Amino acid sequence: MLLANAPLALASPSVAPAAIAAPPPHSTSASALIRPRAEELRRAFERHDPVELERLARRLGAPRLFALVERGTTTREAALAGLSLVDDGVLILPRLAELADRAGTPAPLALALLEASRRIAERAGRDEIDLDELPADILRSAVDALAAFAGREERPVAARVAAVGAIGALSALVGVAPTRLAALTSTPDANLRRAIADALPLSAVPTLVKLLTEDGNDAVAAAAGAVLCRDIPTPGAERKGDRSLRRAVELPAAARPRLRALAAEETLDEGLRLELLPCLRAAAQRQEAQAADLEALRTLGRGPEGALKRRARAYGGR
Repeated sequence: MLLANAPLALASPSVAPAAIAAPPPHSTSASALIRPRAEELRRAFERHDPVELERLARRLGAPRLFALVERGTTTREAALAGLSLVDDGVLILPRLAELADRAGTPAPLALALLEASRRIAERAGRDEIDLDELPADILRSAVDALAAFAGREERPVAARVAAVGAIGALSALVGVAPTRLAALTSTPDANLRRAIADALPLSAVPTLVKLLTEDGNDAVAAAAGAVLCRDIPTPGAERKGDRSLRRAVELPAAARPRLRALAAEETLDEGLRLELLPCLRAAAQRQEAQAADLEALRTLGRGPEGALKRRARAYGGR
């Protein structure tokens, strides 16, 4: 059960820190007598023993782990790692982002807090955490706090990228997550826009199309295109009414020349170029664009031996 060991006070991130503080050091409750010491957690972390780390972290619980992080003890790094492993760590997501955004939080700590947030969000997004009893406002509050941090241009880009990754991991669980990501695309930082393109879900087609057709950075545009071209089958492997093919066909006319140009752009990472080729296959476009798209595939299919040539030929570039 997700909330078995977590105080109900955590339902709102506005609850004062004292509400989740560890019990008094002289508590005589049975649970306090057998609770592991923070030093044990640190040793397990330093030994790179994930099984023991998870066992100790579960016994401590997310509120006490967060208290170790917030107090700045020597076990902070171990406590953050532990938070990523315990199911009730999801309850602390808003507070991790708020602590990262707090005035005076050093940049390395902010990055560590947001990377831990991303790991917790990814576990939630993969259904590794039972969210049935999670208070409804927790994940929404987390997304709002993460988006607030990611939108601050003065913050280090690495930490902002981690915040964007956490929002993306929650996009299937929080309806406003794609909207928050879309609002961040006006940033002048190309690295952050690339992270946003990678994090956007397929449901965010208008934002992805805008990045593909209008972004001046080829890597950002290609990352958005790669999401739009995802899951398109090779010719002959499609099923009737395939949604991925329909999505490709419905791309605006302006997207076609950009896709072809990006697929041919040798300065781009080959992995990105490979992910664009499915959108150029026959039946993935309207009739008027088919000849140009197939010619682009044929050009790549006649190129040097390698993954790009093989993928182009598989999608019809023979």
